[in-house]
Amino acid sequence: MFIFDILVFLLILISHGLTAIVNTNDFPQILTRQHNQTLNLSDTAILTCHVTNLGNHHVTWLKYDRNTSTFLPLTVGEQVFLSDKRYSVTYYSISSDNSYWNLEIYNTKLSDEGIYECKISNRRRSVSIKIHLYIQIPMSIQPSRLYVEPGSEVELDCMIYNINTSSITWAFSSYDNTYHYSNHLDGIHEKIQHEKNISKLQLIIPHAQTYHSGLWTCTYKRQRRSARILVVKG
Repeated sequence: MFIFDILVFLLILISHGLTAIVNTNDFPQILTRQHNQTLNLSDTAILTCHVTNLGNHHVTWLKYDRNTSTFLPLTVGEQVFLSDKRYSVTYYSISSDNSYWNLEIYNTKLSDEGIYECKISNRRRSVSIKIHLYIQIPMSIQPSRLYVEPGSEVELDCMIYNINTSSITWAFSSYDNTYHYSNHLDGIHEKIQHEKNISKLQLIIPHAQTYHSGLWTCTYKRQRRSARILVVKG
């Protein structure tokens, strides 16, 4: 009788274990991998969360808040908690247990940059993935390639949309690594201009020499634009 009771007890434990495994496997999964996403200013951002076996659970989109060092909810299911009408959530299903939940941000601003989280949770479990959204600003350099003779004046224009030019820096990489750029060296200087919504930081080399040949790069945060200069005789 004692052995029978033990067997019954073991069977109960096994059945509970199997039930727990089934319940664990029944919990929703997020198939989207964590990644970075880069868009231009004013583009529409579509952050996608591919979900399986959602059942009665809800997909929540959150954004990391630096002030509180926590993730704050933006949406739960189809409900949006922001007054900002640029934010919306859409979803569609490709099968009964396979769906896509998209957080859409229209006319992106610099303030939209940050870490977003797609999350599914209940009292016992949670799954989530993070997407780091970067917003880049239209930026260009002119000319991008230049051939001049020694002694010529060179002007490079680094232009960026509506940004303080003090945030832009210049760097130089020579072809033979014999010259290191420093502002005011060889009379090289910078000039700032503003035209409507465009800010221009101009780099001026008054008397270009052969050692100025190389790659001149203007940088704003993660964005870089480069110009190749070749100073040669005749």
